[in-house]
Amino acid sequence: MSRDDPDAWTPPAPTPRAAQGVRGALGGSRLFEQPQWRHEREAFDRFIAQPGPLDVEVGFDFGGRLLDHATRWPERLWLGLEVREARCVALAERAPPNLHVWRADARTVFNILMPEARVDRVDILFPTPWWDDAKRAKRLLLTAQFVEDLRRALKPTGVVAVATDVGPYFTHVEALFAGWARAAWPPCGEVPSRRERVCARDNLPVYRAAFSPPRA
Repeated sequence: MSRDDPDAWTPPAPTPRAAQGVRGALGGSRLFEQPQWRHEREAFDRFIAQPGPLDVEVGFDFGGRLLDHATRWPERLWLGLEVREARCVALAERAPPNLHVWRADARTVFNILMPEARVDRVDILFPTPWWDDAKRAKRLLLTAQFVEDLRRALKPTGVVAVATDVGPYFTHVEALFAGWARAAWPPCGEVPSRRERVCARDNLPVYRAAFSPPRA
């Protein structure tokens, strides 16, 4: 199975929730318990403690879209989460004060580090479906556990915006967010993500939806 046959994608079988934390890239949720990474956790805490709305882009790739948003809306705080070090370094060098770039697994950040009801918006654009069965089960971002962590971190008026060019993956997304309300797509600037440009160039379908957390 590969991107050459995107309609053949299927979600992995659900895995039991870990007793504590999550297994993720970059050492999982216990990474920031280690003394050598404490300064990164503290920098994150200082950033989100500032007043103002907090918006997050998960997997910002080269970061052009995120940088445009932070520049366009300086009154908002923007957090970019990406696991590829070189892309984090490159974007951090250009980041304005209201943009915090962090090489961290979003699953870890939302599971144990993000305060409850702090986030206004989460953008998840073209997350990797993982075609290999073993990697799909281990690395898939959008799972029931991650969606629950998003619900806890979002404000009641918050929104999660998801886009993908893989139809069955979008079906998987809709099932995960079945108890959430559909929301309007949040405001965006004029700089598309790299994958959005590829889809426009190759005339590929893009499936989008935005969701607000269910009311208690």
